[in-house]
Amino acid sequence: MRKNTLYLPYSKTFVLFLLVFVICFVVLFFSQGWMLKTVREEKQEQSFAMLRLAKTTTDLSLDQAFKLSQLLLLDNDIAKFIYQGEVAGGSEDIQTVIDAKVSLPVARSINSMLAEIYIFSKNSGYLLSASNAYLEPEKMYPTLFAFEGLNYRQFRSKYLTASFTRSFFAETTALVDGRAMKVIPFVQTFPLNSPSSNSGKIMLLLDSDFFSSILAEQRTGENLTSFITDSSGKLITYWGKEELVVGTEFEDGQHTIEVGGEEYVLSVLSSGVSGLRFFSLLSLKDISAMMSPLWTVLTVLSLAMFLVMAVLALFILLHNRKDWVELFGLASQGESLLPYEQALGHIKAIVAEDRNKVRMSGGTPFITDTFFRRLIHGKMADTSEIQAMLKLVQEDIDLSQNFAFQMVHLIIHDVNDILTSDRLEDIDFTRIAAQKQAQRAFSAQHFLYMDFSFSIWIMLWHHDAAYLDTQIDLFWKEFSQVTPTSTSMAVSSSKASLNEIFDATNECSEVLQSISNEKQVEVLRRFSEITIRRERYHYSIDMERKLYFAVLRGEAEALEEILKILEQDNFVSRGLGSEETANLLRVLYATAIKLCQAMHHEETPSVFATYPQAKQFFLAFAQGIRGENQDKEEILIQKIVSYIQERYDQCSLNLSSMAKDFAMKESFLYHFMQTRMQTSFAQYLEEYRLT
Repeated sequence: MRKNTLYLPYSKTFVLFLLVFVICFVVLFFSQGWMLKTVREEKQEQSFAMLRLAKTTTDLSLDQAFKLSQLLLLDNDIAKFIYQGEVAGGSEDIQTVIDAKVSLPVARSINSMLAEIYIFSKNSGYLLSASNAYLEPEKMYPTLFAFEGLNYRQFRSKYLTASFTRSFFAETTALVDGRAMKVIPFVQTFPLNSPSSNSGKIMLLLDSDFFSSILAEQRTGENLTSFITDSSGKLITYWGKEELVVGTEFEDGQHTIEVGGEEYVLSVLSSGVSGLRFFSLLSLKDISAMMSPLWTVLTVLSLAMFLVMAVLALFILLHNRKDWVELFGLASQGESLLPYEQALGHIKAIVAEDRNKVRMSGGTPFITDTFFRRLIHGKMADTSEIQAMLKLVQEDIDLSQNFAFQMVHLIIHDVNDILTSDRLEDIDFTRIAAQKQAQRAFSAQHFLYMDFSFSIWIMLWHHDAAYLDTQIDLFWKEFSQVTPTSTSMAVSSSKASLNEIFDATNECSEVLQSISNEKQVEVLRRFSEITIRRERYHYSIDMERKLYFAVLRGEAEALEEILKILEQDNFVSRGLGSEETANLLRVLYATAIKLCQAMHHEETPSVFATYPQAKQFFLAFAQGIRGENQDKEEILIQKIVSYIQERYDQCSLNLSSMAKDFAMKESFLYHFMQTRMQTSFAQYLEEYRLT
């Protein structure tokens, strides 16, 4: 055979491989890109959530500060101080200043964000703080209090006398309790109901470190910048890089902006509580850096693995095609090499030719024979495999029509004796006889083969299920007369489709098991004949409980009714076979053992052989308990009568005392006298005393 040159360009398979490769690579590439984009968006959302948390935390503290400032402005002492003019030396009006200052230290300690509180009176020019009262503030400034870059007049003009309702001011440095610290001034005008009169101010110095710590806690990147502005866009405070304090004109949400040639994600949130606006600026490089390096590694690794697998697949394709070329030499046309698809057509022709040769010789093609063996022994994966195999064997047997299917299983009982006595021809003759009789009874509508245990399986199909039953009887009658071996035959129930053949195989096995249990030989038995024998006994937990307590109570009538129901249910309605009868007797015996243990009987009954024997035991047991109960009741009645006769003249005699002396429950004695003596304790005692 000449080895031909391989030309891939003419192979449809190779073209299809390239197409699939390109599609898979594109899908993998874009899916990895989509995955990275999704992770990046999650990181951006995380940054936005952290900004939202910072805003919420700040709002909670500021809301508390706002309420505190309002409470102070509503305080009568502070209102009097604001409206009061200058106090003359030695005047009692100085008490107003003292009373107004008293509440400030407590107010400052309530909120950790507050560094200092100032109350300013425009009428007097006085300034109060939590730590001091400045009656001459201009002389005391900047020794006791001061603001960076401002003299007193500038400080007063900017914060105290300017006309506004409420305002935040940019972060500054102030002298508080003798030390310089960064603060954010918040000023509110008095009175609250008429701020235009501008009679005074309350000034809260908010600790800038408090805001810085909140902004720093939301850090989600190496170069995150966060800042806060008022509603007009005026910067209040920031954390990070001052040159990145941009974008105050943007609305709430997330925006992508460019600063210094680098892209940033700007997150913006406005507060409905304070009117402040919160900003965070995060570089896209930082977002990418926040992602686990494993993502990039996995992406590169996935693409690399795909390329390696593609190269390996291509190598296998080339190698297999080379092998096929050598094989297809059998199907070549002259000197030219057949394309792959045409070569497959020649292979099909070779297989078809081989099958036809087998059919012409009177045999069954190998694939057909394998199909039936797998079907009979339940080796088919599912119905789709059955349908696939049917397409292969339909030239031999057409099973696509509506047929009734049955399975027959012939078993040779003395097969072991035959094998050890060198009588193998008897087994072979049995197979030949079965094959010839099956041909006569079922024509071509059967498949027969002998398995490894030398038993014979026959699968049958026909339009008429009744006809199959008749022919099975005829087959057995003729076969049993000519076979030299001791044989029995199991027949399944009729099945409406091939999908149920697995059940038919199991049914034959159950029939043969029943034949073996009964030590029968040379019999024909159908699955329908053992369905009654297969019925399980009926002895429920509830039925056992009723029987158990009926015996213990000695209730013979109720017990007889229960035993009658058991007998009717199991032996009349169900017609239990010997095996299930034995099972029922075993569980009844277990109940008998429980009764003996409950009554502390040392002697146990012998195992029940028949149902009447079990029935007799339970009735006798109940009768014995009933006699014992009656004797006990008589003894107790006599004991009660004697007890009352001996103590009837005692005033303390009652049912409780008798129950205590008897070591019994009072309720038991009460019901016992009512049901067994038809009287109550009090009635019996009264009647006895009267007589």
